[in-house]
Amino acid sequence: MNTYRMNAVMAGVLYFLGTVFGVLGAVIGGEVLVSIISGKPLAGVDILGLVAANSSRLTGGAFLTLMMGISLVAMTVFLYPIFRKDSKELALGMVLFRGALEGTFYFVTTLNILTLVAVGNEYIATGADSAVLQSMGNVLYQFENLKAPVSSIIFLIGATCIYLTFYRTRLIPRWLSVWGFIAVATSMASALLLFFHIDTGYGFYLEMVMFPQEIVMAVWLIVKGFNPSTIAALSAKTE
Repeated sequence: MNTYRMNAVMAGVLYFLGTVFGVLGAVIGGEVLVSIISGKPLAGVDILGLVAANSSRLTGGAFLTLMMGISLVAMTVFLYPIFRKDSKELALGMVLFRGALEGTFYFVTTLNILTLVAVGNEYIATGADSAVLQSMGNVLYQFENLKAPVSSIIFLIGATCIYLTFYRTRLIPRWLSVWGFIAVATSMASALLLFFHIDTGYGFYLEMVMFPQEIVMAVWLIVKGFNPSTIAALSAKTE
């Protein structure tokens, strides 16, 4: 019987790598990249001048953001063959929201950061007095602020498909799935507050419930894999 051990390990590794790439991207990209991806713009600064001064760091951060997107999108490829044995609708929902749509947002973010760097360098090269470049830079910078809650909502829909399948099938312990549901609820609250421009000061803490859950789930998939009895039951169901 196929235990899909490789699928579990690869999904866990890609989950883990996605998180690592995201953290490293924020560290390397510095405060400018953190402000971009968190949807919390810096106020009272010459943003294009700051971008130009940190262009190398931002380019490195953009590359790691792209790697994070590729890792998390690829993860769905390894989960899909097992998930479709339980529910094709949930499996396709995962591929659509955590794969295609979330991947598109990461790709757009990467391009936006690189474009912002190019505009920042041009801004310095022209003597830092171009109103057109300043306007372009502000639009590019604010774009991520507008995109952040939308991409979070898309991500959370896909995450819900994953946790629902895990909960229904018991491929992993249900306490991990319940933890995932709680993380989805708190992260969705943060995304909606951000979407409607309501700053309570708790957004960071609401979002951080998801971080340890995904790390623990990734390690579980790598070390333990899927529940063999569940795999057997799903295989018998599809046959």
